[in-house]
Amino acid sequence: MPLSNPYTPVKGRIIHCVQFPFEIKLFRIEASLEFTPGQFVEISLPGVGEFPVSITSPPHERGWFEIGIKKVGRVTSYAFSLGTGDCMNYRGPFGTGFPLEKMRGKRLVLVAGGLGILPLRSFIKEVLHTRWCESLTILYGMKSPEHMMFRDELKEWARQAEIIDVYEYGGERTGLVSNFIEYTHILGDEIVLMCGPPAMFKPAVKNLMKRGITPDNIFISLERRMKCGIGTCGHCIIDGQLYACTHGPVFQYSKCERAASSNSNG
Repeated sequence: MPLSNPYTPVKGRIIHCVQFPFEIKLFRIEASLEFTPGQFVEISLPGVGEFPVSITSPPHERGWFEIGIKKVGRVTSYAFSLGTGDCMNYRGPFGTGFPLEKMRGKRLVLVAGGLGILPLRSFIKEVLHTRWCESLTILYGMKSPEHMMFRDELKEWARQAEIIDVYEYGGERTGLVSNFIEYTHILGDEIVLMCGPPAMFKPAVKNLMKRGITPDNIFISLERRMKCGIGTCGHCIIDGQLYACTHGPVFQYSKCERAASSNSNG
């Protein structure tokens, strides 16, 4: 459940971890945590630092939560050195998740670019478990087949969902994931969830709108902009009024179009 004091980290024990060959490590942390897909936690490493990261496991898996960490700096490099039996402190969950109630019984399309599959995995596993939606189509773009995460899970998802995997090079379908939206069976009334690099959003939305999807039915995760988690530091502010960590990280595209297409925090 949410912390009574959001500034106080809770100790969680790592009960499982998997390292992918491209400096991504998946950690399963023993904890009793209630959350919505799309929310995030702050990982606190005493004497080292703190960083925000999306929850990648679904809420129905009780007794733990999972996060995927990319080694990009001093703090995440230290986190990479941890393994099963070690402890990670965490705060959260924070932010707003994907609006599940709005999506009940709907046709859903998910667009994941690279590490954007991590927060979307939480949603995918939850809706497939609960059979929340009428249909689910997943477009997953990666650099190459070697960069695919959750390979076995994708095979399981394919039993209930349409999977379109796209590669920048080396795969059956090559190019940008946004250019393969035309390969989906979109009717125009679907709800779309997206997460990935900022450069992906604008062309993907353009192609979705060509198929009849309105900006109000497109939800994006701006998880790359998250900072302190409680709207205090100001680093994630959008257009001077919205904070990615408290009003988001999940937004309707119509409400944050400029921020979604930019790498800046202005």
